[in-house]
Amino acid sequence: MTDYQLPFDGSVLIIDDKIEEALPLIKLLSKNGIASTFYTGTRDSELPIAPAQKIRLAFIDIQLFPASNSYTYAQNILRLLERIIPDNNGPYILLVWSKLEDVHAAELENQVISPAFAKRPVIFLRLSKASYFDTVSDESLQEQLEEAYSDLKTRFANDDLTAIKDVINSKMPARTILKAKPDALKSISDKMRVELEKADAFHLFTIWENLINKAAGKTVGSFSNLYRTDKYWTKNLKSGIYRMAHAQLGKVIDSVDDNDLIRNAIITLNRSFLDVLENDINETIDLSSIIRINRTAVSFTKSMNNTEYTIMWKVRLGKFKLLINGRKVLEKTNIERIAGYGNTVDEQDITRKLVEEYVSISPEINTRLLIEFPTSKSIQPGNVYKIEDIHWNRKRSLLANYYIANNDILGKNDTGQYKVSNGELKKIIFVELEVTPLCDYAQNKWLKSRLLPGLLVPERYAKTLEKNKSESLYKIIPLIKINGQCYKLVFNFHLLKSVDIEKDDRKLIQPLFRVKKEVCADIRSRLSSHANRIGITAIE
Repeated sequence: MTDYQLPFDGSVLIIDDKIEEALPLIKLLSKNGIASTFYTGTRDSELPIAPAQKIRLAFIDIQLFPASNSYTYAQNILRLLERIIPDNNGPYILLVWSKLEDVHAAELENQVISPAFAKRPVIFLRLSKASYFDTVSDESLQEQLEEAYSDLKTRFANDDLTAIKDVINSKMPARTILKAKPDALKSISDKMRVELEKADAFHLFTIWENLINKAAGKTVGSFSNLYRTDKYWTKNLKSGIYRMAHAQLGKVIDSVDDNDLIRNAIITLNRSFLDVLENDINETIDLSSIIRINRTAVSFTKSMNNTEYTIMWKVRLGKFKLLINGRKVLEKTNIERIAGYGNTVDEQDITRKLVEEYVSISPEINTRLLIEFPTSKSIQPGNVYKIEDIHWNRKRSLLANYYIANNDILGKNDTGQYKVSNGELKKIIFVELEVTPLCDYAQNKWLKSRLLPGLLVPERYAKTLEKNKSESLYKIIPLIKINGQCYKLVFNFHLLKSVDIEKDDRKLIQPLFRVKKEVCADIRSRLSSHANRIGITAIE
């Protein structure tokens, strides 16, 4: 299992009511440095109170409960997964580990991959215990009885002892157990290698999480080894924690509480960690042998109405193909021209939805890359606040800072009416971005909030922005998705303002979202360049 990485961070789950049958698998994983969590699955008291542990790979024995029908078996497994796997867990692989896979696994697969099950796995695989275990007599009990008989020889006559043995043997017939075959570990390893090849894209996440785990270990080792591990280690390390916090806080370190001091020490630690992680990523080799990427054709496939639809982007040719059940039916240079294709109204509606979903993938990715949705009102750089209660006339006046005159937004028709009604104008959201430098927060130098006004423009009105070539507009951020709608985020450097903290009502408002550090840094850099334009004085 060296080619196909399994998670090294303890996110492997094993559920089996017989520990002796799970032990070969636990040993196999341990041999490869992979920690696992084991449950018998038969007692609710041993399960976590609330799902907390991330799971990436789960081995589960279906036969955890009294004999029943396949539906009931499957429902019991789903109940266990609900109890153990967190809501925000992300992708995981489920491997069914059972002697009765042919009887119950098919029903479990139907239920566990159903859209109705929120915690469904990305891959469902099967392993048969019969391939790795032999059924043998359980000799452990007989050995214990023979020891007891030996102790009783001095207390009973031979005839009495023989009678006791006969009674016990008749009441306790021989039991059978599963015993691992001599090559069980290798067989399981080989089987898993073959099956995991089918889930190669999944390894992008396990590789990355393994790299994070490795980089975190290096970072902790580097800083914890600053001081000798003697009886003074804890005391001395606290001095190091103070020094790391001082790197962030500077002279104002004495004005913050212990919580902020420790938080800033972690920020210093995190900066070193990121450098270690990036270096480890650059040194990671032969990833292409684990994850196979088709660079000439990027495809998106979805099953609708029991039919498989695929959009395939031929990268080098710049063309989009539509395939139905694997057969090419259409090829266009513009993906929008695929939407609406079909011999029936239903099929036309399906291709429209398919194209819409394909196109929305980029805004979805950019949303995750560039912004985040905070759960608290914590004031910090990058917060984007929605500006409420702006009058229609004022909105049109402000829009002149973003759109050139006589366009689809500000232009008027032949009767003198605006082309975009007040109702449509309501869909454009006015916002302000907090761009105060982070050091002002960390070092308590924050006297004013520096706010950069901007807009969230619905996709249909975004292209018109491109007609305005003013360098004062920051419109680099691509389409992002908020509440299911695609928006273009744009700011105007000319409108930068400062607000006294005491007069800043935004301290009490939940941010609409927060742009991430990379975006905030880029805006500050361009804002600085915009403010420092010198120009020249000349005559002609």
